[in-house]
Amino acid sequence: MKTGKIPVDFATRLDKFSPGKYVMHPDRGVGKVIAWSLPQQKVKIDFEKQKGYVMGLKLAFNQLTPIPESHFLIACYDNAEECRKRADNKESMLDFIRDVLTHNFSLREGIDEVLPMQPEDLEKFLIDRVIPAANWKSWWEKARAAMRDDPCFRMPTRRGEPIVLREAASAAEALLDDYDSQSGRSLEACVRILDQAHLDDVLNGQFEITAKLIGEMENDITHSHNEPQHVLELIIIRDQIIESVAGKDEAKKAQLAQALKAEGVGELTTLAQRLSGITSEEIVGYIGELSTARQNLVYEALPEALPDSWLAYTTNIFLFGGPKVTQPAAKFIIGKGAKEQLFSDIINGIQRQSLSPDVLIWLCKERDGDAAEVVNKTKMALGAAIISAIERDSSEGGPNRALRLRNLLVEDKELAPDLVRGISELDARPFAKALYDSSVLPDLDRNLLLANMMKVHPSLQQVVLTRTTHKEKQTLYVSLRSYAARKAEYEDIVNVRIPKNKHDLEITRAEGDLRENGGYQDAKATRQVLMRRSEELSRLLAQATPTDFRDVSCEETGMGTQVTFVSDKGLEVTYTILGAWDSVPEQRVISYSSKLGGKLIGHKVGDTLRIPIEIGGEQVKMTVKSIVPAPKELIYPDGEIPAN
Repeated sequence: MKTGKIPVDFATRLDKFSPGKYVMHPDRGVGKVIAWSLPQQKVKIDFEKQKGYVMGLKLAFNQLTPIPESHFLIACYDNAEECRKRADNKESMLDFIRDVLTHNFSLREGIDEVLPMQPEDLEKFLIDRVIPAANWKSWWEKARAAMRDDPCFRMPTRRGEPIVLREAASAAEALLDDYDSQSGRSLEACVRILDQAHLDDVLNGQFEITAKLIGEMENDITHSHNEPQHVLELIIIRDQIIESVAGKDEAKKAQLAQALKAEGVGELTTLAQRLSGITSEEIVGYIGELSTARQNLVYEALPEALPDSWLAYTTNIFLFGGPKVTQPAAKFIIGKGAKEQLFSDIINGIQRQSLSPDVLIWLCKERDGDAAEVVNKTKMALGAAIISAIERDSSEGGPNRALRLRNLLVEDKELAPDLVRGISELDARPFAKALYDSSVLPDLDRNLLLANMMKVHPSLQQVVLTRTTHKEKQTLYVSLRSYAARKAEYEDIVNVRIPKNKHDLEITRAEGDLRENGGYQDAKATRQVLMRRSEELSRLLAQATPTDFRDVSCEETGMGTQVTFVSDKGLEVTYTILGAWDSVPEQRVISYSSKLGGKLIGHKVGDTLRIPIEIGGEQVKMTVKSIVPAPKELIYPDGEIPAN
């Protein structure tokens, strides 16, 4: 270099591969250069996974990354056994993690700084290097718990956030600092921070810090308009903090009141006050994301918030709030002695077949409990409503809202028999026929359900015998458009979503504590949904016959026709009858296999029948005015519509 034969930049880089220096290989891990030969342009390296490995100097330049001095990886390489002992020892575990976090220097040349580390980074660098893979989950659970209990560590509240080291502080000061870091930015993160803290222990006797925290929370509660769910949670947590810190002790209440006054915290927003400004249509969108305990507190506050309309409000939540809402909402209404109105609304929904799958699931699960009175009154109609909901979801190609309902019908061996128990065989027959004719139930499931029902009414076997031949010959006719959509969904599930879910399972499984690991449980549940949906789509695609309805006859109504009806008062309504998977109710596009589709098929111009003007609405006497071929844009996939 002094003679100018070697450029300074090259010499500087070459020095990083000299004997005694440390490097990182993408496959072989950390290594130490033990010898080199510049004339032969070779270096000899002892890697973690392979000792005495010889590389060409040019290849080393391209494949190896120099490790800066003092990087924690060097300590793990030189003193692996000591690092293992420090990591395993309860007394030194946090010191070891602190050293890792403070010595994670950037491996990029020219950048001399410590990089933040996420839990995933710790796993990547420490597993099998310091912690054996078989022990990682248990070790990480201990380490995570220890860091959460130490105020010098701020643990991430969501995936993608780093572990943060901070100056020594009390647990209460650390909690306030954590909250301040997210206050005004993300109430969701604020709620997670408070939920992860041991509030009873952390804030015990800390009146000034508690007052500051309550002041921050009240400010967020008052000024946030974009996260209504988390505002409700903050109010609930704030009230729990006050109860925990002061309780019924008058002296503690006085101390907390004095601290709040000193912080300038005035009257606090109550849960009832906040709820009075939220409509039931708004709250159904997010109340299901609250825990059951917090939902119950919301329900308890409704009579004060809405003294004249709390029952209708809560009933709306029950009907439309989703699967996590039905049970607690129903319990609250029944507990308030208002079950008559609730049951009246449920019976009306059963008869109109308009109840959501979530409400139907609640009815089935509570058929011997809270819902026994309703179920016993509506067994005939309830069975039809269940089949209708399952088929409606399948025909509309929606997000499988009825999948849980279908699974319950199949897996609860006593459900189908219970729905026909206590009624006559004649009354049970329509449900048995609807179940057996359903195209969304696999043959094995359908036969098992019928077999279970025969234990109650043996004569239902006749349904199977008289319909088997017809069933064997049945084919699903679908439009090219709906077939392409189902096929695309199937390919997306098999080629994209299932592999991604498998990866998610592996990632979340590595986080440990599977019983408390919400991410793992969600991924596991998603896998069950994806596998069942892929099986269903595979079966349906094999059964379906795609068609373009070309040369359809318009002599009478049928598949591939668009029919216009007119009433005596001149009111016109147009329905398009297409394949088994073609259903767009808001556009009056219906499936030939649906109940309404079957009613509309086989009529000529001038025929009169009673049909609903709106899907699910009142039936009106109408006359067939015209029959024309269905529009091509409803039959062909986008971009494939023929010119003629």
